[in-house]
Amino acid sequence: MIIGSDEDAGLFLPMRGVDRHHAELQLDDSGAWRINSRRDNLIIQNGALLTDLTLLEDGDRLELGSVSFKFRYFDEEDERYHAALRQLAIRDGLTELYSVRFFADALVKEHEYSFRKQSSLALLFMDIDHFKLVNDRFGHAYGDFVLKELAMLLTTKIRGYDLLARYGGEEFVFLVREETETAVQELAQRICKDVKNHVFNHAGIRAKLTVSIGYFWWDGKDRNTTSEDLLRLADDNLYKAKDAGRNCVVPSYPLAEAETLDPVS
Repeated sequence: MIIGSDEDAGLFLPMRGVDRHHAELQLDDSGAWRINSRRDNLIIQNGALLTDLTLLEDGDRLELGSVSFKFRYFDEEDERYHAALRQLAIRDGLTELYSVRFFADALVKEHEYSFRKQSSLALLFMDIDHFKLVNDRFGHAYGDFVLKELAMLLTTKIRGYDLLARYGGEEFVFLVREETETAVQELAQRICKDVKNHVFNHAGIRAKLTVSIGYFWWDGKDRNTTSEDLLRLADDNLYKAKDAGRNCVVPSYPLAEAETLDPVS
């Protein structure tokens, strides 16, 4: 397995000081792992510089460029335990969507990927309209049901390699890679329409809701547009959608202003 900053590497480390094919992990017939430097790249094991193919022991500390990690041998029980811990760390406890912390890390990586590939990336910011009134009128248990039901509905609207996360409260964020701005606009409008037509039925309560969406579409070529800019501009457009009366989509330039503020019928 190759370790490096190349996106096709088995262990992808897009960090400072890590070469595209920095090192190679090899599994021998006895089940032991060995590590070898590729192209004389710097690898430090337990404080010592590696110069040859070297056996890895459980607990070894490795340094590749600016990355430090510990090598561990796991049995199946260990793997299940750590997989469960990882899910707790990256998933929202209520909706089981990705957490805001995971989203923040993914946004930086997706931004870098899009720039390297010169491909588009869109960030959609969505908010449930008047959600406080839902909680006040029907109670927080129903509000929690709405968030979970909406999360399941939204999951059906995106592709497997797009990213959907709960940003906090009644806010959700999407990352959509390699789509035209027109396709992103159609996706946002479709989400608004489908949410408006959905009946949230729980514990004898049937209600309909609407959402507002602001997004920013980036072509992947303008280096001056940072990942923070994508989030900020999408958030700005969300507030424009709410100021325009809610239940609508406000996109980024260059779609016509007349198209941006049409409420979803």
